[in-house]
Amino acid sequence: MEEPGRLTLAVRTVGPAGRPPSDPAVWLAALHGATSKAARSRTARELLAGVLDAAAPLLGDLGGAILLLDASGRYLFLVASQGLPAEVALPMEAIGIDEELSATDAVRKAQPIWLNTFAQRQTRYPGLIERLPVDLVTGSLPLIDNDTVIGVLTVLRQHESGFSPVERAFLQCLADHAGPALAALTGRQLDHGGPEDGDVAADASGTMELGTFVWHLDTGVVEGDDALARLHGLAPRSDPPLNLDDFLSQVPATDLPALRQSLGHIAQRCADYQVRYRAYDATGRLRILEARGRAHPDADGHPMMMDGLVADITVACDRQQLNQRLLSSQAEQSGRLRDLATHLVSAASLDEVVGATGTALQAFGADGLLVVDTERDRLRVIASWGYGPAEEAAAEGFPLHAPTPFRDALLGGTPTFAGSLRDGLATYPSLVDFAHATKRQSWAVLPLPTAQDGTAACLIGFSAPHEFAPAERSLLTVVAALLAQAMERARIHDREHRRAVELQQGMLPQALPELPHTTVHTHYRPAAEGAAVGGDWYDAWYTPSGELALVVGDVQGHSTAAAALMGRLRTAVRAYSAEGHSPADVLHRTNTLLTQFSTDPDSDLFATCVIAHLDTSTGHLSLCRAGHPQPLHAAPGKQPEILPVEGGLPLGIDPDAEFPTTTLTLTPGSHLLLYTDGLVERPGRDLDAGTRQLLSVFGSGLRSVPEGELLAHIEQVCLPAPVPADADDIAALYLRWQGP
Repeated sequence: MEEPGRLTLAVRTVGPAGRPPSDPAVWLAALHGATSKAARSRTARELLAGVLDAAAPLLGDLGGAILLLDASGRYLFLVASQGLPAEVALPMEAIGIDEELSATDAVRKAQPIWLNTFAQRQTRYPGLIERLPVDLVTGSLPLIDNDTVIGVLTVLRQHESGFSPVERAFLQCLADHAGPALAALTGRQLDHGGPEDGDVAADASGTMELGTFVWHLDTGVVEGDDALARLHGLAPRSDPPLNLDDFLSQVPATDLPALRQSLGHIAQRCADYQVRYRAYDATGRLRILEARGRAHPDADGHPMMMDGLVADITVACDRQQLNQRLLSSQAEQSGRLRDLATHLVSAASLDEVVGATGTALQAFGADGLLVVDTERDRLRVIASWGYGPAEEAAAEGFPLHAPTPFRDALLGGTPTFAGSLRDGLATYPSLVDFAHATKRQSWAVLPLPTAQDGTAACLIGFSAPHEFAPAERSLLTVVAALLAQAMERARIHDREHRRAVELQQGMLPQALPELPHTTVHTHYRPAAEGAAVGGDWYDAWYTPSGELALVVGDVQGHSTAAAALMGRLRTAVRAYSAEGHSPADVLHRTNTLLTQFSTDPDSDLFATCVIAHLDTSTGHLSLCRAGHPQPLHAAPGKQPEILPVEGGLPLGIDPDAEFPTTTLTLTPGSHLLLYTDGLVERPGRDLDAGTRQLLSVFGSGLRSVPEGELLAHIEQVCLPAPVPADADDIAALYLRWQGP
């Protein structure tokens, strides 16, 4: 044997490049792939390969082994290994459970054992050095099904450091899914409960009946014991002896041709065999049987005899199908979590975050989610999904230090899983009124630690009793972690949104000038709650020549920077106008200012704008447009129309851009509408269709809505509540010129 630390893994011993990814979606995608493979595994080797292959892109190449606890509970037997040299794998074929090894310790304690250095192994488990004389980091994770340890997953890696907390959590999730999968593959006696598997549970005796047989190929006689006869629905007898037709008389006719063909091939090969088939027992129930044995030749090499064992594996097969359904359900849950991580990246507000999380929780059977924190040492509901106002009120006001699962989560960071109303109230009797008000039969309460605002907690509610399997508990813990991270991002985003809205609204004019012969109304609506604010603005003032100047603009982008730039542009436009410049000169100078101060073309913002000068004594109107939507005009008694104002590029793109002037004379009683594109354009909506709708609503509003309410009416019709999450901010200015 080589010296300690000199053996190497058969796999490439390269740790993960750089730091593990921080994006939860990456880990969840890997977990989803692994659970899907587990559900499809046909052997323990395939199961192990699925686990290690899923972990390799994130943790580096791993070696590993699965050891199964025998029925006596005294030995661990190797059932699969990958990436281990023979010197390591062979001694692990049979291990006494009392040996002082990390794998046996993990089984006895039912908890993972992590060893990060060779010295650590030597100190804690001296006996492990002979079995594993390699300087590796290792993890031994118990494989559990239905709260019973059935084996252990051992993973090994050559790496400069031990498994990180996130890597350990990831491997634990994989082990949680591998336990039920291994139980299904090995036919271990399980008790998952539930109405669907009642027949299986009733039939499960915990033992497997075996029958022995000898089939003499030359005479066709089949000798067997009483157990063999019972398994094949035959009465025990020895005279006359059974022949093959008797032996197969209870096999369904549809299965006979294939079974006879298989037996013929087996006999000709004269080797070990294993064949699975169906037969009716004495009660008429169809059983699944498996025969194993050997075909023996005579002295000339011709087939002479087949002997072996027949086992009733009906229960094991039914259990395997049940576990396949459970594993498929878990794989679906993992897929939902992967989708949840993707959706949470784009969720801006707390309501969006909680809504996306609640939708993902439906894969677990949940139908309610409450998120709480504390205020003055009492619970406060900050968001919910699936709960009504009365149900939320039932959770409000609980004292923080009262014996509730919320206290355990908020103060101790301890999750609680109550599989039934009786279990939950037995532990927390103070929840009786809350439980009846919320009409939930089971729940999970999980801590949500956040960096900025202390600690929150979430309650996941179920309308029916719910069994929280270990794998599901791990997945729900992942849900809580994703929810906490997304809540933190949403809160930061909401704070920035509020500051930007306050900044923007503070820079809009608080009052408009007194206007003879003219009525002007303005309207501003910030972007949807949780969305980044934009830079829309409006303004009106008198020029040195006595004309009324009107402007509506929109800074590209959504951020505090966009709102700040809006303030600078509004000031610049006013300043150039105060110098007596025409609309075209005002836009030209503002464009020059914006482009001259450009430092980074990839990050600089641009703006659209429309400016008009109106001589209120004559109705003469001059307009210029820089990439902005066309104004709308309605002559007295006529339908609104789009004013064909020739325009230039948006401000801030081309320093040499030109801005043509369009002039016309208004008829007394004319109406003019200037607006930003948030009123007519949003993702998934055609701009022309939005403009046609605005024309129609503007026209009907002029006939039926008071002037002071017109702009609010237009918004309500064009953007009905609730405001879409992707809705842009809106600035609009409406003018009616009464005449000289």
